[in-house]
Amino acid sequence: MQSAAFRSEKRKRNMENTYHCYANRELSWLRFNERVLEEAEDSRLPLCERLSFLSIFQSNLDEFFMVRIGSLQDQMLLDKNARENKTNMTSGEQIDAALAFIHKLTARRDAAYNGLLEQLAEQGIRLLDFAHMEEESRAELEKLFRQDYLPLLSSFIISKKQAFPFLKNKGIYAVAVLSTKAEKKKIGIVPCGSEIFPRLVPVPGRTGCFILSEELILHFLPLLYKGYKVSSKTLARITRNADIDADLIYDEDLNYRDHMAEVVKKRKKLAPVRLELSREIDEEIIQSLCKNLKLDPKRVFEYDSPLDHSFLFQIEDQLRSHTDLFFAPRHPQPSPALDERKPIIPQIMQEDKLLHYPYESIRPFLQLLHEAACDPDVVVRHEVA
Repeated sequence: MQSAAFRSEKRKRNMENTYHCYANRELSWLRFNERVLEEAEDSRLPLCERLSFLSIFQSNLDEFFMVRIGSLQDQMLLDKNARENKTNMTSGEQIDAALAFIHKLTARRDAAYNGLLEQLAEQGIRLLDFAHMEEESRAELEKLFRQDYLPLLSSFIISKKQAFPFLKNKGIYAVAVLSTKAEKKKIGIVPCGSEIFPRLVPVPGRTGCFILSEELILHFLPLLYKGYKVSSKTLARITRNADIDADLIYDEDLNYRDHMAEVVKKRKKLAPVRLELSREIDEEIIQSLCKNLKLDPKRVFEYDSPLDHSFLFQIEDQLRSHTDLFFAPRHPQPSPALDERKPIIPQIMQEDKLLHYPYESIRPFLQLLHEAACDPDVVVRHEVA
């Protein structure tokens, strides 16, 4: 006869075996995004389609941090020892596993990006930095910066008297280590405002050559901090927790549009969940940023590619005339189940029709709505909750 202790140990082993049968929800989602990245890495695909997949990979990862990491962070505040019922992982363990996987994915993303840049150069499109420009182009860009950028930029210096500014969700900022004559270090922060400046800035005198606006601002950062020595600098991007239950803040006195506007406003102000940097910078400064942002240093990522890849769609627009760089267009086909020359309602009264979108045309469905709207025998049914 089995003892109670033996049965308890057997149940424990069975549960452990069960946990190995399931994939963690967060890691499973990251594996899906890995497949998006694989499309960007696939040399068999047209160049501009690979650019799209790379940009989609990044926007997906942003959403993962805002919603999934944000949700796990909230769960840790409620009960850090609680375990999910599939893989028996705590919220902290799930975050650690996700971060380790993300580091591997972003390294691959950076390699894919730099490989795609080489192929873009073959098509006459180049992203340059100041080290690869002629003196004349540099002088013209400085003139552009002084005229069009400098008057619109705001600069902050973090000190005991100056509170740390609010950094917008997914906003890009130029961050500088400022040294004084007394050898004291301060942090300078400048918003790079993509809503003000175009991301792709043409390089004067170089056809098909561009520089990113944030790189332009970062290069001329010393012009905003006269009296200080800029000892090091980087671009930074904050991702904030956006896991909001919209129903919890619903107010019946608000219409739905105002309600969702309030949700979006709250998303932009929630706690940081990630800090991305484009260059190495003093570890002391990183610690200071993390302290001010109340962010775990494990959430800091340093990249070898731009912090926001949405500009890749603009590059695609430069290459629209090169049809070989895109997938051949696909058009929805007429459904063999319906005759669009005849009224739709009598046809579906005879038997049900199954349409497959987006492979088949949506026109029959739109025609159905039009027929229903014009038919006096069709009535609107009001249900009382």
